[in-house]
This record gives sequence, C-alpha cells and structure tokens, in this order.
Amino acid sequence: MLHMLWRLLVLGIGAGAIWIVVTKGVPYADQHVPTFFAILFAYCLLAYLIIPALFRLYHVIVKHDHIPLYVTTGDGWASDPVNLALIVKDQHHLEKAFARAGWYKADEATLMNTLREGASILLNMSYPQAPVSALYLFNRKHDIAFELPTNDKLSARTRHHLRLWRLEAPSEDRHDHNHFDFWSSKLFKWISGEREVWVAACTEDVRPIGVRWRTGTITHAIDHNADIERDYTIDSLEKAGLIRSTDSSEPGEEYKFRGQQFGTFITDGAIKVIDIK
Repeated sequence: MLHMLWRLLVLGIGAGAIWIVVTKGVPYADQHVPTFFAILFAYCLLAYLIIPALFRLYHVIVKHDHIPLYVTTGDGWASDPVNLALIVKDQHHLEKAFARAGWYKADEATLMNTLREGASILLNMSYPQAPVSALYLFNRKHDIAFELPTNDKLSARTRHHLRLWRLEAPSEDRHDHNHFDFWSSKLFKWISGEREVWVAACTEDVRPIGVRWRTGTITHAIDHNADIERDYTIDSLEKAGLIRSTDSSEPGEEYKFRGQQFGTFITDGAIKVIDIK
C-alpha cells in the first residue's frame, strides 16, 4: 500500500510538471522564440531534468536491490549485462594490455570532452578516446572504460566498448555488500592477494543515435547481443597474445531483460574469465 501511494505521489508530481511545461512553459517560450525552439526547450526540460528527477525521487523509497547481473544507469534502471571478468596485476597492467591490443582508454566525461564527442558524432571527426556515459555497479560509476572505433574516421559514431569495475571490498559506509558478496562467491577461484579481479560490461555502439525509452534522452544505439561483443573483446586480446588462460564462472541460466533502449538483451548468463599475461 505504501509503495502504491508513493507511485501515485510521483505520478501526480510528474503529471503536474508536464502540465506546467505544456500549458505555461511552451506558450511562454513560443511568444519569444520560434516554435521549434519552444518544442526543443520542452523536450530538454522533460527528458533531461524532470523525468530523471522523478525516477530518482521514486528510488528514494523503492530501492532496487537486484542481484547485480547487470549494471544500471544513474537513475537505478537496468542497462547492460555484466559478462566478462579479467584477472590482472593492477590497473596499469590492465591499461597496458588493452593498449597493446589496439584499444583506446576512454577520456573522462568533462564538459570539453563531451562537447568534443558531440562534434565527433555530428561531423564524423576522429576522437577514438571519446568518453562513455556513466553506468553503475557496486553503487559506483565504472572505474575505467576502453573502446575501439568501428569506422574509418575513428569517430565516436560507432565503436566497441567496455566499462570495468574493480572488485574490492566495500567500506563500512557503502551499501553494496550484497554486490561484493555475490561477485566474490561467483569468482572466488580467481581471487588472490597478488592479482586483482575486474568485472566488465561489453557492448557495441552500432549507430550514433538511439533513444532511452524511459526518459526519451538521446544516446548511442547498441547491439543487444552482448555475448557476441564479449567474445569479440576476448578474441582481440587473444590475437595480441595477451591471454594466459580463459575460463568461465559457474554457468548461469539464460536470461533476458530490457535495458535502456527498446531492444531486449538475451544472454547465456555466463561470465567469461580471462587471465591476462
């Protein structure tokens, strides 16, 4: 009953906000700027401010405590499946391996880098280190990301990419013990004091424009067969002679879920584990 009342409250706030934008904001903007910009103003206000704020408000009460087989957006919704684990000495070892395999380390998503990425997408300009959007596991943003453009211009329009999180014990003031316990039990055979375990979500951006179905915001369109992208990542490291061994965590059941976009992820549930030389 409390959850239902909370949903109705959020729905009421959202409906009120949309009513204000449509009946007050758009007519006001339309009197001062052309209709196109009035509509653009309303879209940006709803998609990038009001709707995400409503989802965050919703998650204040209704907390998603899922088994972390997938990473989430900043709003707490499912995004990409976790499908790969890498065993390395440290982060420097990880970065060196991907560089030798021809991958680029993604830049931080600063304002200037984001604007540069936008120019790369619109004008098809070279930017192989373009930033990737922030996704979350262990209640924190990815620690590092790598990418490999799939177009001749090396632009940010299409690319292979993966985000990685180091598996580390949470501090007492963080609420991700269930995530850490889950991955620790799943990958216990590879955990040691001398080497680190990094878990990753591998996906491919196949078109420069896609739409997040919950908010209507713009993002890359991705291939929802993430198992193929996982295997491509492993193959690229294998061809560079960087893999000592390849294994798999205990097999899971095939599952499917709706990510950020309109397609559905279908994955075999396996986490491939590679030990980097």
